[in-house]
Amino acid sequence: MISSMSNVNERVRSRRRSALPWRNSCLLCLACIALAGCGQRGGAHRFQVQGTVTFQGRPVPSGTIRFEPDGSRGNKGPVSVIPIREGRYRSDQPGVKGSIKGPLAVWISGYPARDPNVEVQPPLFPEYRTTVDLVPQGTTTTLDFEVSDPTKSK
Repeated sequence: MISSMSNVNERVRSRRRSALPWRNSCLLCLACIALAGCGQRGGAHRFQVQGTVTFQGRPVPSGTIRFEPDGSRGNKGPVSVIPIREGRYRSDQPGVKGSIKGPLAVWISGYPARDPNVEVQPPLFPEYRTTVDLVPQGTTTTLDFEVSDPTKSK
């Protein structure tokens, strides 16, 4: 009985030893895949942008401005979304990233000042789209936008 028990123990140890290289190889592959996807060391260079956003001649109280690479004009890279506060936006805030250079589609959403008596604020205007060609100027590039009034024909 003792000899059969030692045979069983020997077989279990043998299987464990043969499984270790396979398991270690799998873990190494998973670690390499995970590390390859982390970070953006070789990613697109982002540039600081700032400016004003107005609608009907007045600053947009709140909203967002989104800079998207214009793929139809050969530009590609990450999108930048920047909050608008009191008619101004700046990409040098914590948690906000600047834009890449080149042809960009710019999307602007605007909302009225926060009213504590209104649960959901309707937008000031339908999402506005325009295009720019971002050519960095110094450390920060200023781009100002006047949102066209959709109720007025061009």
